[in-house]
Amino acid sequence: MPTATRSVKLAEVFGIRIGANPSWFLALLLMIVLLGDRFEVALPDLSPAGAYGLAVVAAVLFFVSLIAHELGHALAGRRFGIRTEGIDLWLLGGVARLSRDSRTPKEEFVVAFAGPAVTLLICALGVGAGLLLGTADELEDAIRVSGTETTAALSLVGWLTLVNGVLFVFNMVPAFPLDGGRIARSIAWKLTGDRRRATVVAGFLGRGFAVLLGAYGVYLLMEGDSFGGIWYLLLAWFVAGAARAAVVTSEISEQLHEVAAGDIMDAGPPWLPADVTVLDAEHETFAPFRVAWAAMLDPDGRYLGIVTRDRVRDELAAGRPGVEARELLERERPQVDPTLALEDLLASDDLRRLGAVPVVDADGVMRGLVTFAQVRDALARALPGADVRA
Repeated sequence: MPTATRSVKLAEVFGIRIGANPSWFLALLLMIVLLGDRFEVALPDLSPAGAYGLAVVAAVLFFVSLIAHELGHALAGRRFGIRTEGIDLWLLGGVARLSRDSRTPKEEFVVAFAGPAVTLLICALGVGAGLLLGTADELEDAIRVSGTETTAALSLVGWLTLVNGVLFVFNMVPAFPLDGGRIARSIAWKLTGDRRRATVVAGFLGRGFAVLLGAYGVYLLMEGDSFGGIWYLLLAWFVAGAARAAVVTSEISEQLHEVAAGDIMDAGPPWLPADVTVLDAEHETFAPFRVAWAAMLDPDGRYLGIVTRDRVRDELAAGRPGVEARELLERERPQVDPTLALEDLLASDDLRRLGAVPVVDADGVMRGLVTFAQVRDALARALPGADVRA
């Protein structure tokens, strides 16, 4: 599966980075070559240059439809607070990298079905456009490349409709990690109330589907179809590996969700009283504890915000030791709830930026401080093979 570090940025849509893995360029080239041959057969009056020009347009539109499919997942996830780190195209299609797994069966179902729903809409639009360009029989002939007379526009629409229809059917197969498998997981999750058990069942279906794909690939090789056989074997390898990885990732996510900020926080971090001067703040907190910032609390322990060491030392350097540190409070007030899951902490921009973040309850009282190191150690304990005795 593609990684963000190896992808080339192509565009940005709705604030989401669209990238391409190097393997995608190979897929694009292969598709143009195969489509060029198809259009030469479907459009005998078209020159070879015209057929391959049409193939370029068709290939680009196909990958645009793949991006639209992934954007369906991304925008549906955004409704539930799930960020999308990016969408990457690669050899076998596209993938939206979501910041976290679903938290409820409803989230899982909506996010999983959103992609196929977009693909189905593209199919419907293709049928509509095809009927505007010709009759139903002519559209069917264009799709099957069996008609004696067709136009470039109808041939293009017919192929795009066909390939998106195949994409929809394939994605709806109830095998993890395909969209249909995630939909099946959401249903099993809703019925059993156990996400882990539902994931195991969906993963088992995914591996079973990979076996069927592999068997069909072997059959094609025995029939002399080397390209088709290798393609299905490659697809089987991907589905099997992705199903296994998805199950492991889901199990880790489940463990991360069971650990909250309040479970790993430091309950006694250094802090600043609301009436402290910058001189006292430097001598009593910043110098002895060597922290880059500290939370300020009122007499009842309520969190007021943070004061940075740099601003305190700027006041001291300017000869103003009696200034109240409260005047230096940062505009933003980074904080997390004690019940926030470890998985969600990993996505915290404040934690990455500051290295730690105050843990504040519903009454506004600061209960502690959770640091990046504590999150890292908790994550390490949740990974497979971790020594829980450490």
